[in-house]
Amino acid sequence: MNFSQWLYLQTALLFALHLLLYYKITDCTLRTRLAVTFIVTGLLLLFWLPYIAIVLNIQLLPLALFLIGLALFITRNKHRRQRKRPPHPLLRTPTMNLTPNFPEDPVMQQLLQLLHEEIGLPKHKTISLQTSLNFDLACDGVEAKQFMDALEQDFGVDLSDYDAYRYFQPPMFDVFLKRRAKGRGDKIPLTIGMLYLAIKTHRWDTQSLENLS
Repeated sequence: MNFSQWLYLQTALLFALHLLLYYKITDCTLRTRLAVTFIVTGLLLLFWLPYIAIVLNIQLLPLALFLIGLALFITRNKHRRQRKRPPHPLLRTPTMNLTPNFPEDPVMQQLLQLLHEEIGLPKHKTISLQTSLNFDLACDGVEAKQFMDALEQDFGVDLSDYDAYRYFQPPMFDVFLKRRAKGRGDKIPLTIGMLYLAIKTHRWDTQSLENLS
């Protein structure tokens, strides 16, 4: 195989890698991490360690990694949930077994709708502000991550102070998260009341919300 043929083969293989990652990586967080990793690695190989690509005889590798990472980063929110219009005030979730004096404003109705869509609200349980996602609704792992991502997008809640490992176990497939969560045994209830207040204030204040519970 001559040099030009090898370059064509490299281009095809690297383009196939790009397509695989572009269409198969749908998790926003994982997509962003891969993008940053590829960009940094590409720049490192391009400017500081170019001899690695030469030794491996993959001359296009540094530039390809950089471009693949850039494409992933630009489209990091490609598979994020689309914002939904708030449901009409007369629309309620199928769960109507609510405690007396439970808030019935449009914000709470939209929150209940999101809970029903993402987690599911059992009809046989009475729902209160003290109902917890992790203990009462058995929400954890990937499901919890998807719900909090949806909460952040749909309601514009600032989650910079939010620590998932205080309430949930990390997704089993995410080794990075499992390492960060190591040593966090007992979990704290994350209640509907905490979510409601976070939406009202547009931010997650861990101390204030947990004191409320």
